[in-house]
Amino acid sequence: MTGEATYPPRAEDNPWRVDTFMTVDEWKEVSRWYPFSLRSLMPDGRWYEYARCKMRDEAYQIMRALAARPGHYYYVIVQCTLVGKDGREKAVVFSGGSEQTILRERQERIKAGWKVE
Repeated sequence: MTGEATYPPRAEDNPWRVDTFMTVDEWKEVSRWYPFSLRSLMPDGRWYEYARCKMRDEAYQIMRALAARPGHYYYVIVQCTLVGKDGREKAVVFSGGSEQTILRERQERIKAGWKVE
């Protein structure tokens, strides 16, 4: 898996998927105006969306501020595009480790007894 891979937002194999109540049309409307999603890895292996931003630099500045807090956190900036019927997401910036490190940590958190639904 690389940051170049793209996934439908609700796909089970999307490693950056955020559980949301938004419909596909609502997700696309938000993504039209705010295409960059800043996400943090939660203890159970799911992703929490901290912010939606118009520009990657805005998401990056927020990520840097959050990453400066004490503790060890994993963040990813995901670019959301309107390609395809459901749209697409791809990770473009990582904090706390490389893409492989973050995905490995996510799998460890899931194996530790938490279930991703």
